[in-house]
Amino acid sequence: MNHYTLRSRRRTVAIESNTSASLGVPPDYSYLKSLVKSIPGVLNLPTIKKAEKYFNLPLGTHFRAPSREMGLQMKSLFAHALREHGIVAIELGFEDSSSQFMLQLVEAMGCKADTHSSNQGALWDVTYKPEGVVSAKSGGVAHSRSHGVGEFAWHTDGSFEENPQRFFGLHILHPDKMGGGIFRVLPAEDLVASLGPAAVETLLKTEFTIQVPDEFYKGKASIKGKLLSIDPETGHYLLRFRRDILTDPPSDDPVVNQVVEDLNNLLDDPAKSGSRFPDSIFKENVVLLMDNARFLHMRTEIADKRRHLRRVRFHGKPQVD
Repeated sequence: MNHYTLRSRRRTVAIESNTSASLGVPPDYSYLKSLVKSIPGVLNLPTIKKAEKYFNLPLGTHFRAPSREMGLQMKSLFAHALREHGIVAIELGFEDSSSQFMLQLVEAMGCKADTHSSNQGALWDVTYKPEGVVSAKSGGVAHSRSHGVGEFAWHTDGSFEENPQRFFGLHILHPDKMGGGIFRVLPAEDLVASLGPAAVETLLKTEFTIQVPDEFYKGKASIKGKLLSIDPETGHYLLRFRRDILTDPPSDDPVVNQVVEDLNNLLDDPAKSGSRFPDSIFKENVVLLMDNARFLHMRTEIADKRRHLRRVRFHGKPQVD
């Protein structure tokens, strides 16, 4: 090494050291870091994800029913919470492998459970079911998103119905215990607040063609409906949405198509949309009741194929004694 090269290297090291010191980094930090990483057996620290945003249940929406009888006696408490906040979680203190309590509670609150299709009853198993179900439309096998293991993006249940069920219930029989199948929720008010006034106005006035999945066929292949409306009694925003059953493009109007694209982009951004439901609540033998129009919900890709929920969809206004 000649004198000029040595002097240049010293000058470079001096500059790097001064720059590192000014940033609060020890001299030769990069060199030491690369040296340590090159030593066999030394592992890099895992990447730590930012703390995930969890959904906080409103006060007065989380209950425990010690017995079936006491749970049914608490129906007015559940109905009030469901009407006021749009969500209720009930931990069952008794076994109910057939989910009959959920059906009994729907009836006790003065509501009516709906069928899922022309040949499927009020209860629907949300679980891995590769054999599918028989379609009343074709007579062949149809595969529902709820029977797969892939991500099920943001949606409201029954969004393809002419009159979507206002509420749904989930009885959690076996949550995903391998880190997948995460249930996330997004209040309609939060979504609307993230949209511009012009987009909200467009969604309030535009009717879309919505295709009915084969497994939920009830006599019509498609229906017309708005994605956003306002409850005339409460003023709450109400949603009807599932992107994969909208036509492509959704409209003949480019302005409307841009609004739908912006909505989808917003929903695809995890930093801006939705919260994870707490595992401490989304667990075995919990019944979750939700206002289907005041929340979007989704689930991440399933890792545990034993994940099993049972669902009911229902109409009516929960009655408070």
